[in-house]
Amino acid sequence: MRQRRWTVFALYGILTLASIIWLVPVVTAAMISILPLDQSGTGWWRADLSTATLENYGRAWQQGLSTYTLNSFIISISSVALTVVLGTSAAYAFARMKFRLKGLLYFLLITTMIVPVQIILIPLVPWFRTLNLNEGPAQFLGIALVHTAFGAGWALFMLIGFFSQIPEEVLESARLDGASEFQAFRRIALPLAVPGIVSFIIIDFVFVWNDLLMGLTLLDSDHRPLTVGLANLQAPQLNQDDLISSGSILAIIPPLLLFALLNRYYVRGLYAGAVKG
Repeated sequence: MRQRRWTVFALYGILTLASIIWLVPVVTAAMISILPLDQSGTGWWRADLSTATLENYGRAWQQGLSTYTLNSFIISISSVALTVVLGTSAAYAFARMKFRLKGLLYFLLITTMIVPVQIILIPLVPWFRTLNLNEGPAQFLGIALVHTAFGAGWALFMLIGFFSQIPEEVLESARLDGASEFQAFRRIALPLAVPGIVSFIIIDFVFVWNDLLMGLTLLDSDHRPLTVGLANLQAPQLNQDDLISSGSILAIIPPLLLFALLNRYYVRGLYAGAVKG
């Protein structure tokens, strides 16, 4: 009993230390974001907190981050919504239905999880031009389709376990009551798979929101996401650590809020996935 107590104590100690280490850069960015540049340059721990101000956030917002933030929301929400719709439908079909080439199709979709973005990024550029997805708001649709293509395999991998664990008797009872396959999917299977769906939404949103490479390569300057906007603030001839830190904190807030709002579903989804294998 005593050995087990010391093991738990050591585990919590290690996790606490790791959390503190992880928070160091976040706290540093937060402090620099509210201090004048001349003070943060000498070390924020030596700064006079009476000079703290939110002016840096306003300046960063006015230097274009407002447009980049809106673009990020459009890209992230459309990409996640499209991936969830297609991913849940595909996962239910693979889990509950029988059709030809099922194994081959499943393998091909899962392989999208291991294909590096860098390999197909350059071939995507002429594909965008061919489909007229390289101009105007159509660029949002184009990059949403790309994110969906990369996220579909993850959605299938995460959600197929939830749908496969639904008792067949429940679905069969619904069919005997006159429900179509789509009605059984929408009214029975989807509500039971909510923890898994929410877990995927959080993971996929963070992935799309933090994307830099695809947004920088496939989109023009008027449609690029917040990550590209932050990179543009790092001008080699200007020292804008205060604005970059302010923008970084702004970029962190949406994923944190999403996780805070959906945390209970996310935890349930992780435990369910662990039990169901």
